[in-house]
Amino acid sequence: ACSAGEPAVSRYVGDVPLDNDPASRYLPWTVGLLVFLATLALAVGMVLSTAGDVWRENLSGTLTVQVSPDAGDETLEMRVNRVIDLLKETPGVDSVQRLSAERIDELMEPWLGSQAGGLDLPMPALIDVSVSDGAEIDIEALAIRLAEAAPGTAVDDHAVWLRRLSAFAGVAETVAFAVIVVILLSAVSTVIFTTRTGLAIHREVVEVLHLMGAQDAYVARQFQRHALRLSGIGAAAGFVAGAAAVQALGFFGAGIGGGLLPDFSLSAWQWGGLVALPVAATLLVVATVGFTVTRTLNRMP
Repeated sequence: ACSAGEPAVSRYVGDVPLDNDPASRYLPWTVGLLVFLATLALAVGMVLSTAGDVWRENLSGTLTVQVSPDAGDETLEMRVNRVIDLLKETPGVDSVQRLSAERIDELMEPWLGSQAGGLDLPMPALIDVSVSDGAEIDIEALAIRLAEAAPGTAVDDHAVWLRRLSAFAGVAETVAFAVIVVILLSAVSTVIFTTRTGLAIHREVVEVLHLMGAQDAYVARQFQRHALRLSGIGAAAGFVAGAAAVQALGFFGAGIGGGLLPDFSLSAWQWGGLVALPVAATLLVVATVGFTVTRTLNRMP
């Protein structure tokens, strides 16, 4: 590049006819699609992160005991009372509470519908057991004792589900954020290819600008302004489409978990993170264009 300053060519703002460049015609579409996919991936990663916290909070340190409705010669109430007394005597148990019939109907409603309470099904008695913090209970031994006291009694250890759900959430969350990294790398590669193609198309114009005293930074800024406008449009459109998809998933997925899985909804700060995504993508495109143009021009004879 020539050593002359930019004032000599200040009247040539927009001299490179980038608006007619066929290579940049697809830049808004490419950036928009990548931002759309990145928005969905980031939203899924955030939901999974929240889900992990919900599972740990709701399932950690709890047990559920089911007393079979087949009471034999004894009434169900006698068997339940005997199980409750045994649980209260178990070291490490903090509290014992039998779930009401209304609460059991609420738990069964996602599978049996709103008429679950009127189906007259032989439902087991459910007992919610809270374990003290740091306490370790031998679940197998407890299950044997409860089965001896009331045959047909089963113990559901939520810690087993917690480990499985936490492992699943961790792996899926990692995959979601890895997808974002791949999308960003794809965006960078596409922008580099598009920018180099544009430089090749307008090589003669760039050489004329150099002869007239334009520095590499001046030419690079023209490409950057052009990329800022196109990528900004594409990023905004992609984010709007992605946000609409997230809202649709939240609407149709509301309540689908039946109390176990959280709704596909985001908090205010999570939406703030999503809003920052198209801004970051646009800045990444502009920075990539500037670097590519400067590096390419430095290699030109």
